Amino acid sequence: MKRYVLMMVLAIAFTGAYAQYNGKNSDRADGSSFMDKVYFSGGGGFGTGTGPYGRYTYYSLLPTVGYRVTNEFLVGFNYSYSSYDYSDIGVSYSQSGYAPFLRYYFEQFFAQVEYARISSLNPNDNRIPRQYYDRLLIGGGFAQPVGKRGAVNVMGLYDVMYKTNGVFSSPWVFRVFFSF
Repeated sequence: MKRYVLMMVLAIAFTGAYAQYNGKNSDRADGSSFMDKVYFSGGGGFGTGTGPYGRYTYYSLLPTVGYRVTNEFLVGFNYSYSSYDYSDIGVSYSQSGYAPFLRYYFEQFFAQVEYARISSLNPNDNRIPRQYYDRLLIGGGFAQPVGKRGAVNVMGLYDVMYKTNGVFSSPWVFRVFFSF
């Protein structure tokens, strides 16, 4: 099932990108170059606090690249990396993964669907040190333009595959990131 979801998202993304070159919205039709339609964004996070296991510190990075099939429709791919340190119990670990996504803009608002594959420690079985976990994130956000190509974005996504005893502490994912 998980592979089929990933294959469907990728098929839609590549079909849209291919159609860009063969349809009315091709580079030659609207005068835009390929690089004008390439989209970059990046975000990150840093936090510290106290949780069920004592004090913690974390940081994360989220670089993204995408392609504007039309002014409203974007296909993309992001990579994520997070590092966690629980100093009170002497535990540190990291998570990393990738996620193809589709985004559609309604003026400054947008809707997004993202299939994430995250490698993390297995909290339920220490015989398997790491394994992949899947997330299907659906949600939306707001983009505040800054200059000709830039924007500050705020987004909230919900994991429809969330499991309460899994590796993720919440089905919600919130992001603030910059795009250009």
